[in-house]
Amino acid sequence: MAFKDVIGNNGVKKILSKALKQKKLPNSLLFAGPEGIGKKETALVVAKALNCLKKSADACEECAHCRAISNGNFPDVMVISPVKDMLKINQMRLLKDTAHLKPMAGHKRVFIVEEAEKMNDEASNSLLKILEEPPSFSHIILITPNPYRIMPTIKSRCQLFSFSPIPREEIQTALVAKGFQHEKAQILSLLVSGNLKQALSMEWEEVQTQRQQAWHLFLALLREGKASPLLKQFSSSRLVVREELETGLEILSSFCRDVILIKEGADIRLLLNPDFKEDLLRIERLMTYEQAMDFLSRIDFALIGLKKNLNVNILTCAIFSNFLEWDHV
Repeated sequence: MAFKDVIGNNGVKKILSKALKQKKLPNSLLFAGPEGIGKKETALVVAKALNCLKKSADACEECAHCRAISNGNFPDVMVISPVKDMLKINQMRLLKDTAHLKPMAGHKRVFIVEEAEKMNDEASNSLLKILEEPPSFSHIILITPNPYRIMPTIKSRCQLFSFSPIPREEIQTALVAKGFQHEKAQILSLLVSGNLKQALSMEWEEVQTQRQQAWHLFLALLREGKASPLLKQFSSSRLVVREELETGLEILSSFCRDVILIKEGADIRLLLNPDFKEDLLRIERLMTYEQAMDFLSRIDFALIGLKKNLNVNILTCAIFSNFLEWDHV
């Protein structure tokens, strides 16, 4: 994989490529952004570019060094991941000690630390020592979805690269290239909040089941009286999986956006859920435009809360409470 093969975040890739070409890449980098948008893939391309035998600003994907890094067996590139959900001091000590050793086979040593926000205080302090005076032949790339949980003194010693969610259109194009039908790719791209990795891993039958469940919940929320018992049951569950909740909310949001689109008299071909067209046309009269906008704002508020890593169960209960107060038609 070279820079051209990493989907999205073209601005970040352009800056990195330019820094590599000019041999001005900082020794300490922080790649921050949501899950599944190519941070690790970009870090590996940087590692290849630093050690490539043919190119200086990208990976050639052909030389022995690039192939070895792709296969995970290049001695000068180390990927460090949490053990039992934590990055420990022994891992950072190993990084620090190895970083002072000259490369064995390549031009540069590269250390990629995944989920860097999971360092405990001891590990953070150990890493800080190498970040203060990194050897010229070693580069450290920290990867995190939440840079605010990383020690400020570590962040201040790293060049920050902020990665953005991958645009819906690019995810759709990538899915079609993988063999998905256009309509399925369009629907899947709506549900993953810019997370390409999640989109590529989703099973269509499972997605359809989720959409049907979300549709029944959507209908129940529109009926007169109290909020849906389905929502109450969901919100009182002891364990709510963040990814499942986010996907469910994205589906609800897409149904509501389609209702708003119909109410505004837009082209029906623009529906986010074209396979629900007849159902959407039938239930559109159950909500006013104002209620549809209110519904959408509540769901979007919850999605923002998820992205800020708020407690999932508390957030779910808050959603339930909000809809209890909603004035139904």
